[in-house]
Amino acid sequence: MPTGGLIQIEPGTPLQTVNHGDVDLVVYAHGAPPDHGADVLDAAF
Repeated sequence: MPTGGLIQIEPGTPLQTVNHGDVDLVVYAHGAPPDHGADVLDAAF
């Protein structure tokens, strides 16, 4: 994904991130309304 790229994730989708690049990954996650039942997966290494 290019710098400044944007993706949309459907509600209820389990989320998992990993950065295999050489530079820091910055993620801004926004949801409305807040989801108090989100699934968080273990780190992907």
